[in-house]
Amino acid sequence: MTPTMDQIAERYGLPDKGAVADLLDAGRGLPVAFYSAPEIYRLEQERIFAKSWSYACHESAVAKPGDYAVTRAGDTPIMVVHGRDGQLRAFVNVCKHRLHSIAEESGNKPLLQCPYHGWTYGLDGKLKTAPRSDREPNFDCSTISLDPVAVERWDQWVFVNPDVDAAPLHEVVAGIADNAKTINDDLRGYEFQVRYEYDMNCNWKLWAENAVECYHCPTLHSTSFGKTYKTSPDDYHVESDANTIWHKAPIEWLPSSVDPTGLQGFRFAFTFPSSFFALDDYVGFVGSVQPVGPEKCWAFVDMYARPGADPVVVKEWLDMWDRTLIEDKRATDVQQIGYNSGRVPSARLMLDSESPLQTFMRGVADALYA
Repeated sequence: MTPTMDQIAERYGLPDKGAVADLLDAGRGLPVAFYSAPEIYRLEQERIFAKSWSYACHESAVAKPGDYAVTRAGDTPIMVVHGRDGQLRAFVNVCKHRLHSIAEESGNKPLLQCPYHGWTYGLDGKLKTAPRSDREPNFDCSTISLDPVAVERWDQWVFVNPDVDAAPLHEVVAGIADNAKTINDDLRGYEFQVRYEYDMNCNWKLWAENAVECYHCPTLHSTSFGKTYKTSPDDYHVESDANTIWHKAPIEWLPSSVDPTGLQGFRFAFTFPSSFFALDDYVGFVGSVQPVGPEKCWAFVDMYARPGADPVVVKEWLDMWDRTLIEDKRATDVQQIGYNSGRVPSARLMLDSESPLQTFMRGVADALYA
């Protein structure tokens, strides 16, 4: 049984909920043990990822009956399935026999068959057949189904939540719904280009915290993101609420062949705990960061490009984003070493420039101490 946060706090000498809130109010970060303790990692699976909406896939991945997309929400493997009745359903991607995954890659099939022993489920998740089940007394396929999880669309994006009783997605994203609509409307016309994937040797929160602030952009990304967009505090706009974070910035640099008239610049939306969307006038992306262990995480980023955009500029922008995200990976990997040292009890935030960090950390603390 996973210990409570109060029990974990006692073991590691951590402050109680009120004292953590005081730390955050004073511009301090979460105590460093939050970024390495195995017990906190396990509690995050139960209190955060098992109860939160995570981006799963674009609607095109599950557009036809029989389409299914493989994803995860923290430690929970999930598959989103387009049923014969046109409904999207999502299930825990674990066979009820010996707990093997039903699918390891996305695809299209009329039935869902576990590759281990051949148990076969309908697109509605109900067990249809199991080899040799006729030799088992009182075995009834109709009593066995894959475990359901919640699934909802947000415009063309498909989200999943392991908690079937979770608050509706539209309530969670209400704080940025109007802003994000400009991303969703524009990205609907963009064309998929490539998926980037990154394995990080850091706690998932370090990577998420990096994603929601741009104080680091002028230094860490001086030849990538920091060159492409205006990142001074007077130009770079940030706002946040309990569940969402919004960024906006003008474009700084363009090839000489590009007319800057009417360009909207960079727009970015983050939904707690781990999903993000971004768009400018040439490329856009959507993705998620997922925990793999107390000091490891994984992120995927699906990149899109505006049809008709100069392919030379698009390639340059895609390369810029890949460089930016690799720079983020390197930085957060090195951060983890500092957090593991235990020599500094918590970070010192610059709240004028890093206010989203305070919002994100409050969300983590509120969930863990609930």
